[in-house]
Amino acid sequence: MSFRFPRYAAALLLGSAAFAAEPAVRTATRLNEIAITSPARQPAAYRYTAFPSLLAIDADEVWVVYKAGKSHATDAGAALEVVRHSLSRGTTELIQRLPAPPPKLYQMGELTRLPDGTIAIYVDVQSVGWDDRRYRSGAEVFRWNAAKKAFDAPALMDVVDGVRYGYPFDFITEGRTTWQLNMAFGYMQGGRWSVDALRSEDAGRTWSFVRNLTAEFGGIEANESGFVRDGDGFLVTTRGYDKIERLHRTDGAFRVKQQVVLTGRAPFINGYIGRPRIFIRDGHGYIIGRNWTRPATTGAGKESTGPMQLCLIRFNLDTLVPDACVVLDNADNQPVNDGYYAVTAFSGTGADTRLHVITYKALGGEPPGIVRFDYRWADVK
Repeated sequence: MSFRFPRYAAALLLGSAAFAAEPAVRTATRLNEIAITSPARQPAAYRYTAFPSLLAIDADEVWVVYKAGKSHATDAGAALEVVRHSLSRGTTELIQRLPAPPPKLYQMGELTRLPDGTIAIYVDVQSVGWDDRRYRSGAEVFRWNAAKKAFDAPALMDVVDGVRYGYPFDFITEGRTTWQLNMAFGYMQGGRWSVDALRSEDAGRTWSFVRNLTAEFGGIEANESGFVRDGDGFLVTTRGYDKIERLHRTDGAFRVKQQVVLTGRAPFINGYIGRPRIFIRDGHGYIIGRNWTRPATTGAGKESTGPMQLCLIRFNLDTLVPDACVVLDNADNQPVNDGYYAVTAFSGTGADTRLHVITYKALGGEPPGIVRFDYRWADVK
């Protein structure tokens, strides 16, 4: 039983009173901005840098992996680039470029550290079809070879209970166990569309099926999802094809206990949250990602109704209801044409704690770059 369960049960009894507080929207004061990539300095085939993932190596060094290609999608041969970045110095060093063999492209890579200490990248691999559309072709895995100081050649992720998975979202490792969220596609082996929870007890060499979250959460049509440990269970956030963002509390086997629709629950969430990342800190829950704080004029979640923004959304850990939003970038509604899948790291302690956000951003039709924004945590939490 989660240590929060008694408070959660009490919150249900409060009914509408639990939502009485008026949510607040603030604009963050940025301390610093550092370019991690610059399209002008990238080789021509790799100028479109986007979709970062992050792994903390120690208190100062993080590794970042991102797509490096020619466009947002359908760019056969697009690579992943892996860099090491110093939080204190702001310096960046290329570790390795990992190009995809055409007609494949590497769209997104998710960095994780497995229980045996291995650093791995689980990759959203796509192929460009005869119709010039992109299709998932099966998730692949790069493993770091410490002796060679490089990633070995990728391996195709094994079929799990008859399902070939295509889009890895998020990972949690505790002790010898690693959980992941991954997406299955109806045109791939297994024949179903779902976001599933998987589990490994051998550092990712084999995986077992835990639960079909699409079915468990009521048949929602979800894609990009993130999760975090919550007591002896999990909190999962899902971005729906219906343009709706949701939060779900589960037990340790991913059986649902509580669900909340976020879109429309607060005036600052008017659609989905792009590539949502979720974390818990200082007694609150947080979701970071691409968001629209302006109400849609032609229907919830229409991206054309206003400029996208990078937002940090706080929610109550008992009710799961959002209660505050901080606009981290584009409060002045500039024409950002792509951006804001974001990952976070922290440094410092106490009043000197800093939130470092690594994201991507494109303005005025130019290719996006990977950028780091810094904030004082006390000012945005």
